[in-house]
Order: sequence, then C-alpha cells, then structure tokens
Amino acid sequence: MKKGAKLYLQQNVLEAAQERIALLFDRFEQIDVAVSGGKDSTVLADLCRKEALRRGRTIGLFFLDQEAEYQSTIDQIRYLMTLKGIVPYWYQVPLYMTNAVSLEVDFLYAWGPEEPWMREKDSLAIHTIEQNYPQRFYPFIAWREKQWKKGQICSVVGLRAEESLNRFRTMMKHPGLYHEGEPLYWTSSGHTTKAYPLFDWTFEDVWHYIAEENLRYNRVYDFMHWRGHRIQNVRVSYLGHENSFKCLPDLHAFEPETYRKLLERMPGIHVAARYANESMIFQAKRLPPGFSSWRAYRDFLLDTTPSQHVEQFRARFVRQGNDEEICRQQCRQLMINDWESNAPVVKPKQKKNEDTFSKWKAIL
Repeated sequence: MKKGAKLYLQQNVLEAAQERIALLFDRFEQIDVAVSGGKDSTVLADLCRKEALRRGRTIGLFFLDQEAEYQSTIDQIRYLMTLKGIVPYWYQVPLYMTNAVSLEVDFLYAWGPEEPWMREKDSLAIHTIEQNYPQRFYPFIAWREKQWKKGQICSVVGLRAEESLNRFRTMMKHPGLYHEGEPLYWTSSGHTTKAYPLFDWTFEDVWHYIAEENLRYNRVYDFMHWRGHRIQNVRVSYLGHENSFKCLPDLHAFEPETYRKLLERMPGIHVAARYANESMIFQAKRLPPGFSSWRAYRDFLLDTTPSQHVEQFRARFVRQGNDEEICRQQCRQLMINDWESNAPVVKPKQKKNEDTFSKWKAIL
C-alpha cells in the first residue's frame, strides 16, 4: 500500500476504530487517552472507555490544564474524568504558555505559585509534581511519557488526517506496531507507542457518532456555530493560543465571567478581542493604507515592534526570502509576536514547484 494513500474498506470508520482500539487493548497493559475537551477526544474517550468496560479494565484520561480555558471546556473535562472506568490524570501544575495576544509579555505562567489564578484548582486534579519537569506544554507531555516503562502503556490521541494531514503524514513514517506482518500506519514509534484510531474519520463522522450515542459535548461548539464561526476552525482549549484568539470577540457574550478573569490575567486580551476579526490586524489579510507591498509593511513592523525578539525575527526572515505571500505571513507572525514560529510560514505552492523545477533543471 502506498504511504499516504486513502483506501475505502469494506467496513465503516466506526467498526475500523473499534477494531483498532481492541487491538491496542490486546497489546498493552494500560491505555492512556489524551483529551482536550473537544469533539474528537470526547469521541475517542467514549470508544476506549466502552472497550475497557467490556473487558473489565480501566483507561487513563490525560488532560494538561492550561488555566486560561473556557469554563465549558473545564465542565466537559470534569464530566469525562468522573465517568465509570476512568482513571483521571488531570494536571494543574505550573507551565509557561505562549501568549499570542501581547507583544510585550511572552508567556502566561499558568498555575504559577504566586500568580492570581483564573479559578481554583480542582479536587480531581494533580496539583504538584515532586520531580523536576519541563514547564512547557509539549516538553511536559514528552517528559511524562518517558516516565513510563517502554512497551507497557500506549498513548492514544484523537488526531484525524482530515484536520492535520501534514502532521499525520510525518507521524506515520515510523509505524509503532505491526499486525500479521503488516505495519499499522495509524500508530507511531518512539519511547512510547502512540495510536490514532480516528485517523480516517471525517468531521461529519465525529458529529454523527456524538448524535447517535447521545454524548455530552463541549457547548463552545453550539455558541460558536450560533455566532457564525465555522465549527471546523473552533478550538476549545487554551485561549491565548495563536489559533484561538479569533473567538475572543465573542467570549464576553458566551462566558462573561471567563472573559472578565481573562482580562485581569493576560495582558493583550482586550486588544485581541477588539481587533481579532479585523483583516489588517492579527490576521494580516489586507494591507493597511500607506503600504504598497507586504515586504514594506513587514520591514516597518520590524522597525517598530516592541517585541524583545525582533533580532530573532530578522534572522529567521532572512532565510525565508521576500516573496509577497511569505512576507504577508511574516507580518502575521510579527503582529501576534510568534517568535517561536508556532504558526510557521508556509512557502507558496507555486514557489515550491518553481524551486523543484530549478533544482532538477540544474541537475539534468
């Protein structure tokens, strides 16, 4: 089978996911399901929990709480953590979270011991860790998994290829499991085997399952749909993320108390909530008056930004070139102070094709 090809089998995606999950239970002593409070992880947790109950076993639910969350997300997490067959691994420990809404304050120190938290810690959560651990989101996840005995626990994630095809293709290069001599491309290898049983589900499949099984889900989706947002683009986790602040203009109407606490907790929230939907600000979809090109606007932003990482931006931009589409994306990075390149600049497809053509022309 060609890597990355999509084949339609003689079974539906639900049956396929159930078979994959059953295979994981056959192979591993423990199943650890990562949840965010969103639709995909809610469905995944339900499927894994049902298989665990059928076998008289339990599953772990892992949630890394970033403090600046929708209250609806926390309500959904608490509901999931209290279901039968669930062992909660809900972490509320100090973490430095990227602050994409401020040019001057790089991080939110979530759950910092001297910080004014947005809410009290939950009684179900883990509040302290005795060992030293990395205080960033993804390094923390990697650190936690390295504490496990190799081959004993499988980390199950609700990643879908439809939603993040490039990320999925990268992961499937090194399958973590084989079955009857064939690689299982919905798994990946490393210190911990990771599995993605919903990799071939569509957006419609997820919501169909939620409706058919009458699952409780995060009410952020209802409100954002009512406000005209594309549900496919709605993030229900950390509100300071570079892909989350688009929903900030509506937060005060949906969760006014969350919005009030966020204003007090995170610098830049008010400005982001005011301008997040503007085509010239944050999104960089339209040039402001007075600029004839994205390159000129980018250079202006580099000269005027208060970000302490301006030289880091300059060094990175030199390597990326001055194509107008590239410069537009660089402007967006500057406006959200994305010095870590969490929303990376993507080379235009036409430019990629031209580079490939030039490369082979030189060789031949």
